[in-house]
Amino acid sequence: MRPADRTFRKTLALAAVSTLLLAQAPAARGGFRQAAAFKISSLGTPFGVQVEVEGTYVVTDHYVELDVDKAYIYVSEHCPYKGRRLINTLDVGLAKTSARGGWVIENRSLPLPVEQVLGPREEYRLAGLHFQIPRDADTDIEQRWLVVETEEVDLDAPNDEDGGKGYAFAHSCRNLFASPCVEHKR
Repeated sequence: MRPADRTFRKTLALAAVSTLLLAQAPAARGGFRQAAAFKISSLGTPFGVQVEVEGTYVVTDHYVELDVDKAYIYVSEHCPYKGRRLINTLDVGLAKTSARGGWVIENRSLPLPVEQVLGPREEYRLAGLHFQIPRDADTDIEQRWLVVETEEVDLDAPNDEDGGKGYAFAHSCRNLFASPCVEHKR
């Protein structure tokens, strides 16, 4: 065998092995998945501020990325506080079960400023939002779910209350990443 043939065969074999390793890399790392749809809603719950968020997510080694097609914020008239609310921010986090059986937000996206004043029975709509939630590549993503959090301030609350700052939540099903679901009420 001539030296040129040996060099060519070695190069071809190395290219074939490299191609196989690169093709399997994302699956071996638990890496990239196709975009999956989600819908999270707290409409009809006791929260004073209720949301419905709809879009798609992609899980990568270091992030859960969400593209939100539609976000709807509604202030309920069925809660004790009947005044105006300043909806400060909206963010999305990864939740996990806590040691006591409840849940805790482990990581969250940067908050999106909303800065809208809404009274009871008023609504605000957003579209075309993007959230990026950091995550550790070793995290068992199938044991996590999405939580949407709004930060609000009660503008007409009596002065003796502690600033009137509050939070409202909406979450996906707890097996969202193990078996994607689309929910209407949750």
